[in-house]
Amino acid sequence: MDKPRTQGRQPGRRLQFAILVATLCAIAWFFLSTDLATRRVDSDSLRIGTVTRQDLAIEVNANGVLLPREVEWIAAQVEGRVYAIHRRAGEEVKDGEVLVTLSNPELINSAEEARSALQGGRAALVSYEVDLQNLLLDQQAATLRAKFAHASAVLKLDAETRLRETSSIIPDIDYQRTLLEVEQLRASHAIEQQRAMQQETNIKTQLAARTAQVEQLARAVERAQAKVDALTVRAGMNGVVQQMGLEIGQRLLPGAQVARIARQGELYAELKVLAQQATHVASGQAVTIDTRNGVVTGRVSRVDPAVNEGTVVVDVALSGDLPPGTRPELQVQGLITVAQLHDALIVDKPAYGRADGQLTLYRLLPGREIAERTVVQTGRASVNQIEIVGGLEAGDRIILSDTSDWQDQSRIHID
Repeated sequence: MDKPRTQGRQPGRRLQFAILVATLCAIAWFFLSTDLATRRVDSDSLRIGTVTRQDLAIEVNANGVLLPREVEWIAAQVEGRVYAIHRRAGEEVKDGEVLVTLSNPELINSAEEARSALQGGRAALVSYEVDLQNLLLDQQAATLRAKFAHASAVLKLDAETRLRETSSIIPDIDYQRTLLEVEQLRASHAIEQQRAMQQETNIKTQLAARTAQVEQLARAVERAQAKVDALTVRAGMNGVVQQMGLEIGQRLLPGAQVARIARQGELYAELKVLAQQATHVASGQAVTIDTRNGVVTGRVSRVDPAVNEGTVVVDVALSGDLPPGTRPELQVQGLITVAQLHDALIVDKPAYGRADGQLTLYRLLPGREIAERTVVQTGRASVNQIEIVGGLEAGDRIILSDTSDWQDQSRIHID
């Protein structure tokens, strides 16, 4: 009868027991060495930055547009219908060049009537002046007759006076009559002279009045002709037509916009800066303007004191030659340098990073794939970087990505 082999099975059981113990130890070591409460994050989904000490230009980013410094809005001066359009938007024009021709027959008829009235007034003035001159000549003739009559009486008086000295042939009564006649003719001559002077003054006054009437008719002709001339709308300066939205046959009233002309080359940038970023923007600060076809520099020339729809308008005077293709209404991007920081702690701007405040970030522990939550005090911020005032040191590595999903975790594990 065979006996069971109990001795041969002992080594197998010992091996199994040893494997079981090793497995339990490995499991225990895994649980002891692993913090199951720590959030695990894939490193490929993270953006990590390093704190450095360096100089930093504090810049404000803003979008804007190039605008002409000199603009002319041309409006219709008279009523009329668009007869012809000679220039369209985008075309270059010179000072005095015809843009649009309007049609208004009533204005043309009014100008012709005014010219006819002026011609009639001038002819009447000439005829009236001739009549007045004839009257003056008649008065001058009367004055001359009075003068000659007085001179003749004086000669008679002189002759009678000499005769009376040598004889008594001239009776006293005749001599007295001669004396009276001389005095009467002298007075008559003086009166005629005064009438002639008054006649000349009167003629000058009447001619001045009639001349003023003719001048009024001439001014009426000028006004009527100016309205006719206004039917031809011309450019007031050299430039490029920015707007021209008219159509043939369109009726325009006085004051209606016809065209907008901008002087080419004399441009400035108008940037719209967010109100919270415009606090430190001031006149004279350096600006870099990207036109998408080149870069041009400039300086802040004006900061609008008012906030409109959350932005502040900042004007930039450009310097140097503009890149090819630069024109008004071109969309641009500007960087305004508002300050320069020297030997400051700098890091790339984290997601939702804000200047002059506190941020909760995750700092990577040296030599470990663990990041712990840290409160950081920030200073001034540029477009892509931000100053660290407290909470970090040079060489620290932090997570720049959005960490809002695990803000309740004091630590996270990076896989």
